[in-house]
Amino acid sequence: MPELARDEQQNSAAARASAHAAEATDGKPRSRWSSHTTFLLASIGSAIGFGNVWRFPMMAYSYGGGAFMLPYLIALFFAAIPMVVLEFALGQRLQRGHVALVAHIAPRWEGLGWATVVGTFLSAQYYQTLLAYCLVYLVNAFRDPQPWAVEEAARSLSESSSSLDGAEASSGLQPGSGEAGGETEADAALAAVRSFWREEVLQVSSGVDETGGLVGPLCGWYALVWAVVCLGACDGASSIGALNKLLMPMPFAVLAAFFARAVTLPGAGAGIRTLFSPDFAAIWSPSIWVAAVSQLFFGVSAGLGTLTTYASFSPPSTPVGRSAIIVSLSNSAFSLFAGGTVFGFLGFISHTTGEPLESLVQSGPALAFQVFPIAMGLMPLPQLWAALFFLMLLNLGISSAVSMTSPLTTALCERFGTTARRVAPPLHLLGFVSGLIYVSRAGTYWLTLSDHFVPMFLTIVVGLSQCLLVSLAYGARRLLESLPPEDQRLAPWWAFCWQWLLPATLSLLLLAQVIHEGSSPFGGFPGWALAVGWVYSLGPLLLVPLFYCAHARAHGGRRGGGVMGAVRAGLELGAVRARARTSSSAVPEVSRVALASNEMSRVAPPVDEDLFSVVVLTESERPGAAPQSEPDHAKGSNEMADG
Repeated sequence: MPELARDEQQNSAAARASAHAAEATDGKPRSRWSSHTTFLLASIGSAIGFGNVWRFPMMAYSYGGGAFMLPYLIALFFAAIPMVVLEFALGQRLQRGHVALVAHIAPRWEGLGWATVVGTFLSAQYYQTLLAYCLVYLVNAFRDPQPWAVEEAARSLSESSSSLDGAEASSGLQPGSGEAGGETEADAALAAVRSFWREEVLQVSSGVDETGGLVGPLCGWYALVWAVVCLGACDGASSIGALNKLLMPMPFAVLAAFFARAVTLPGAGAGIRTLFSPDFAAIWSPSIWVAAVSQLFFGVSAGLGTLTTYASFSPPSTPVGRSAIIVSLSNSAFSLFAGGTVFGFLGFISHTTGEPLESLVQSGPALAFQVFPIAMGLMPLPQLWAALFFLMLLNLGISSAVSMTSPLTTALCERFGTTARRVAPPLHLLGFVSGLIYVSRAGTYWLTLSDHFVPMFLTIVVGLSQCLLVSLAYGARRLLESLPPEDQRLAPWWAFCWQWLLPATLSLLLLAQVIHEGSSPFGGFPGWALAVGWVYSLGPLLLVPLFYCAHARAHGGRRGGGVMGAVRAGLELGAVRARARTSSSAVPEVSRVALASNEMSRVAPPVDEDLFSVVVLTESERPGAAPQSEPDHAKGSNEMADG
């Protein structure tokens, strides 16, 4: 009999999930991934991007090297993976894009969903700039000599390597016989790389307050990037899946080749040790924990609306726990791999030039665009390796860029009942035009500001809000019981993370970082520029009160709504369920349902009828019975579960 009851409950959960799927699409077939592998590749493609190559190594070094790894690994297992499971579960359970999902759970808080996808789209504007940089380097990679290299200095760098072989000699990187010493020529190579980056690519102005006009060639490449990303977003899951099947395998192979070359160079070991040597005094700073959590959230695309959108294209019966672990571990493994490669080459450059490694580590994408061009000069056939490397960065970047514009595209399609092919072109055109500030001569300053504020604050605020919505307005247990049996084994742990661990941790970290930002302004930027950074990261959250007030006005300010109403109703519902569970098993099921219904009639606001599926099985939920969709009046913020 217990086995029969469990089977009935699982069948009931599957029926309700199917009902939600039909309701979410209003009878229209929802776009689907061609396979579960395609979903995994798309999610990994969203997670692994440009930031793994330059942002992770830079942040790890800036926050104490090996000391950063301890908070990073703790945050991986106690914050990132539970958050990814939450977003996958919500997307699959409700079969909606991120905005429609939030509106279904809590209609008055629909603005939170819009704030998330708008903030993610704004992040895509500066992210596309990095891809434009890649295109500039890719086009110049085939030139001989390459414009970022001084030939005599490149020979000197090759001469300093103790592991030259015949292939390298045939590639033109054999030792030269310049009059100047190796250190002088090596310095010249480093200066040439930096000069090409600042003067040819960025054409950088003197400061953030001097825009200096647009950089013509960079602007053209920026437009091309937006066009490619738009094509990737036009067909929803089908185009995103095909794109990731094509692009994802290449980065691992190319990075492996660079890593194999890096570890053979003199000084590489010292560079890698610098990355992983711990400065344990830094562990006690709240900033390092905020940096670790924000890096992981932004890395795995948590708090951006991407994972919920991607998961909504999967069938409701797909297990989510294993997928979340694979995506999270893939992101972290690639970050560590890229970090070791970058710092291996940094150690070699420091060994060759005599310049302290600390002076070589720069903030922003310069870390990738200055270190790897020198590394390419140490490879046989440097033109080929330069082309492969920048194609790899484009592969990483395009898949992530599509994942950053897709949530807003999907939200608009669901809101207005149209298709991505109609929404994506004007939306991406707007993104291109409004993001031209990033390809001005002051663009690198704005990119640095945006990259600091958005991952540090928006992702954490959104992640915290999602935990509160699930805990107070939807019900962690209700969500977990809708998952496949495979995911039920860790259900108590996920519930604890969503209801207690993540809200408490993210709240404390957010408060600590706000205090830190107030006492130690970022990067020496003027106050007005920092204010713009705050508005850029938190400005989309202004949509939350706007939608809240609009909904309250449209519905006449019904009593019992809002957060406090949700809390009160949740507490009352918890008491009702406790009495239902402790009632004698001899009491007929129909009587227990009637008892619970009578108790619930006094709870305000009204509660979604589907909530009773967690406590008892009604006749309509028996196997073979037609699934019932949720009544419209009972959706959203009035859907309460025991907290």
